[in-house]
Amino acid sequence: MSKLAKRIIEEAARRGDPKRRDDLLRYFKEPIETYGLSQSQNKELAQLFYSEVKGDLPAALALTEELLATGNMDVSSVGLKILDRFRSKLGAEHFPLFDKWVEYLNNWATTDHFTAHHISECIRDNPQLVEQLITWTGSENRWRRRASAVTLVPIARKGMMLEEVLRLADRLMMDMDDMVQKGVGWVLKEASRHHPQEIHEYLQRWKPKSPALILRYASEKLPEELRVLKTR
Repeated sequence: MSKLAKRIIEEAARRGDPKRRDDLLRYFKEPIETYGLSQSQNKELAQLFYSEVKGDLPAALALTEELLATGNMDVSSVGLKILDRFRSKLGAEHFPLFDKWVEYLNNWATTDHFTAHHISECIRDNPQLVEQLITWTGSENRWRRRASAVTLVPIARKGMMLEEVLRLADRLMMDMDDMVQKGVGWVLKEASRHHPQEIHEYLQRWKPKSPALILRYASEKLPEELRVLKTR
């Protein structure tokens, strides 16, 4: 591990709050590793250490990978917040590396930050990569399946790639993991902002088979008369 990564970890541990740590351990359903830092503290650490990789994308990528690989939610957040400053430089050539990083994910917060802020940047300008995203839907890793959907959230929010969103959703509409269900429901909800009728019709087709949670999440932004919900 690099000296820089060690310094970030040491500083995160020093600033940790045991009470907040306990609160976070209770809040997350899945087991997590955390020092109990707030998002504002993570942001402060990212600002503090960004200058050491400023303008150097390879260095920022290497550092972020080291921090993600720890499995600690706080230092992972610091690494991703540093990488946020390089988002405009991310492209298709980084997708294989990001594919590898998905295996480091172990909670919804890190998953959503990484996918919606970074992998999404690769996909938006390189729609052919959606085919690789779709392969993630068959993974045994719940975070990879969630990642496949959440990656498309910022894109769907702009009304883009509806066909791709629905093709990917087709493969997750019967997923029994609640974290995945919330992810696919979220991306459909964002798509509904620009395509309410299409999403209504899509949900109607899936209503008999899809879990209620997906339908409820996906219907949140639809007009009341277009919502598709399970009835007891």
